[in-house]
Amino acid sequence: MNYAKSILFSIFLSLVFIIRANAAIIQLPEHFKITNSPFLDKITSIQDLECKVFLSKQNEIIPVDGTIFKTNGQELIKTKEKLYLLISQTGVIYQLEDKVDSSYSFHRIDNTININYNIACNNFVWDNHIYSYGGYGFWKLNGHLRAFNFLDKEWDIVPANNEIISNGHNWFSKNEGRVYVPFQAIVNAGIVGPESIKGTKNYDSYYLDIATKKWVKLGSMHANAKKLIEEASITNSFLNIDSGYIYLNQDEAYYFNFIANKIYKSNNSELNQFFIRRANSNDIFLYKDSIFSFSPENQSFFTKKFSSNSFEQLNYAIWGLDDNYFYVIIFIIFILTVFVFSIWLFNRSVSKKLEQSQLKILKSKSVNQAFVGTEVALITLLLKNSKQSMNVEINEINHVLGIKDKNVGLQKKVRSDMINAINEKYQFITQSELQLISSVRKEDDKRFYEYFISATEIKSIERILEQN
Repeated sequence: MNYAKSILFSIFLSLVFIIRANAAIIQLPEHFKITNSPFLDKITSIQDLECKVFLSKQNEIIPVDGTIFKTNGQELIKTKEKLYLLISQTGVIYQLEDKVDSSYSFHRIDNTININYNIACNNFVWDNHIYSYGGYGFWKLNGHLRAFNFLDKEWDIVPANNEIISNGHNWFSKNEGRVYVPFQAIVNAGIVGPESIKGTKNYDSYYLDIATKKWVKLGSMHANAKKLIEEASITNSFLNIDSGYIYLNQDEAYYFNFIANKIYKSNNSELNQFFIRRANSNDIFLYKDSIFSFSPENQSFFTKKFSSNSFEQLNYAIWGLDDNYFYVIIFIIFILTVFVFSIWLFNRSVSKKLEQSQLKILKSKSVNQAFVGTEVALITLLLKNSKQSMNVEINEINHVLGIKDKNVGLQKKVRSDMINAINEKYQFITQSELQLISSVRKEDDKRFYEYFISATEIKSIERILEQN
């Protein structure tokens, strides 16, 4: 009986909690106005400004007093056409409805029921659609992509080809329509083990193409880049800019450029201090070459020039080749080496056999291959002079060939036929493309040639002549 009463009492408390929670949600106004806001005046006055700004508590715009969202943060997203206000980790969205002088009217455009599943998610606008990526909720990080359904005023899950999980260190490129994730951080308290609560890191880098809903692997994070993010917490990185974000580590500022896959380090100590004092990334945005930082206390903006000259490029990228690729490359190189070495051994064996076969033909004085007496005489003459680094003139060759008294035309033909025959036999015997007898023009009379045997072929022809 007491057990039944306890159950009924628990059910009663749950109903009270649900009613109170629903009542608190209902307390959010459907419409509200705000006047005399220097912050909104500046934001709306820059027509081509596109930015996302996390608002400080003093600068919050949506009236949340008396609601369960009092402790939640607020975000402002401005495109060239629209201005949205979001309550962090809820899915609640307000849109700027009208602006008259310094009076701004907002209306709520969502009917969100589910909350706290997307803590520290990345909200952004692309192609006139509002998206939400990742976040923490129900004891785990997720890598889901969600899109706001303007018709049903609810958030829809967008199926992708994979789930890549980020702990806030991700960046959206509005020009490319991509979400870059340099590394994954996987937290799932539903699995046993302290590492599941603290989180494990996977250093493979990806980007999500919003148009195709496909994750594309870029490679693996560079070892030095890993050191910069080892102490990363579940927060968005500081200050999104056109090509990446500014990342703070201790008292140093780094610029992660995801478009160029490069990391830069600030060499401006004054700029570092400016960033560190605004490390919570509240009420701050970049427009062209200026950083605008709003002070709620003074209700005014402070601007600071942002220049690439304040940064120096580091000698390593954000990501490089996948670690697995190196093993594949090493394996391919090994296979190619073995293949090439095998071919070399085979060719060497074949060459030796061919050479031995040709020498046997020479020994048997084969009519087709052996050097005949006149050929041997000419080779001997050239060999003798070439060993003394001397060339042989045409008259000497004519004398050896027995044509010194013949006419010039016949001499030329006989010389040419004899030299060509010797070179062809030599190439066949050695199974190479190298010529035994070469020629060069005379120094004192370029009309005539001199002949010689190349120094690299002297030992080879001597060995052949011995066999011959």
